[in-house]
Amino acid sequence: MGFCRYIRQMLRQVFNRLGKAGIRQVSWKNMDYYYNYEFTNKMEFIDHTKRFPVFRALDLEGNLINPECDIKDKAKALKILNIMITHREMDKVFNSSHRQGRITFYVTHLYEEAIGPAIAAGIQDNDFAVMQCREHGLVLYRGYTPEDILHTIKGSTGDPALGKALTFHFADPKRCILPLSAPMGSKIGHGAGAGYALRVKGEKRIVVTFFGDGASSEGDCHAALNFASTLGSQTLFVCRNNGYAISTPIYDQYAGDGIAPRGIGYGMPAIKVDGCDPLAVYFVAQQARKKVLERQGPVLMETIAYRGGDHSTSDSSALYRTPEVLAKLKPFLDSIGDPIQRFGKYLEKKGWVTDFPNYNETLTKQVNAECMKATQTIENTPFPNRSIMFDGVYEKMPWNVTEQKEELEAHLKKFGNVYPLDHFKQQHFFISTQSTTSCLLYTS
Repeated sequence: MGFCRYIRQMLRQVFNRLGKAGIRQVSWKNMDYYYNYEFTNKMEFIDHTKRFPVFRALDLEGNLINPECDIKDKAKALKILNIMITHREMDKVFNSSHRQGRITFYVTHLYEEAIGPAIAAGIQDNDFAVMQCREHGLVLYRGYTPEDILHTIKGSTGDPALGKALTFHFADPKRCILPLSAPMGSKIGHGAGAGYALRVKGEKRIVVTFFGDGASSEGDCHAALNFASTLGSQTLFVCRNNGYAISTPIYDQYAGDGIAPRGIGYGMPAIKVDGCDPLAVYFVAQQARKKVLERQGPVLMETIAYRGGDHSTSDSSALYRTPEVLAKLKPFLDSIGDPIQRFGKYLEKKGWVTDFPNYNETLTKQVNAECMKATQTIENTPFPNRSIMFDGVYEKMPWNVTEQKEELEAHLKKFGNVYPLDHFKQQHFFISTQSTTSCLLYTS
């Protein structure tokens, strides 16, 4: 009952705030557009439009091919490069740790390392992020360390969500990272709704929500894009098109020109960008954010890259990416190159990096040592106290949940010797229910 009362109070606050602001006014200002048709006596079935070009700012050798995209912020540029290098080596160590049975699950990002940090650099730190599963670069950009990521994977006491989410499901209110949702495509709607709330409240920030080419086939994607465009959500939709939805290639996923053209059908600006070009991704994200706030409506961004590794540690891509398939993909792979090499060469030519190969090797060794140490630390970090699983949902714990908690304690009192209770922290945690965001704030 306490939870229902809380929801009713929250809904009343929302409706009181909405007023006329909740109704999309821009569409009605352009009412003539909806009823001003062009008639013709020529029968024509339109089965194609001009293919979307893929925007890039760097060529494969790191040469600047768009002078307007020459980054001026040295610290930000080096941060993007360092995170990409960190990310790649972190993936190698943690993927190996999984093979050794030291962690339960991992997702690598080979050749997709540019997308997370470049987008994070292009938007603001107080913009909300609703992630897919390959945005480790974004959380690294916002202050996470490799050890912090391992805490989230394990669900230990160092995890901001205290193990309440699935492994790899980031949730961090302090860094404006909204809880990740496991079902494919479901987080697209979360991004649309959160962006709508920001517009209604008149806030000058956005939500960036990530999804893959596979999730674009879900009904949630249609509902979210149509909702955001029709009602006005301050949301940047980022489709990470890496060629595969687990084992399903894009030529079995859709018949059209990818995902970006769909934005036009939904009435929002759209763009395709080279996902292996960090500079292009950075400037597109920056301009997309500006456009979202100016029009108080969504923008769709499709990043074109290639998933160099398996979908996850539960996958073996060699079963479906045969040598014959890879041979056919070679021209495409040659056309996008390696994001770290491209950006590193660019910064070297600017004089911001000296001897990039040595720079890359030195940082890689440092990251390797840091990740190895983090793996050992995590093995000795306990899980949160077991009683915390019952907290943080209801304002006042209802009788049935109290009963479940008592049953658990009674069971463990009788059979606790067969459970590894020494792996759990004995101290209880306090969970604040006074959060001003859509996430709970956790403090120890």
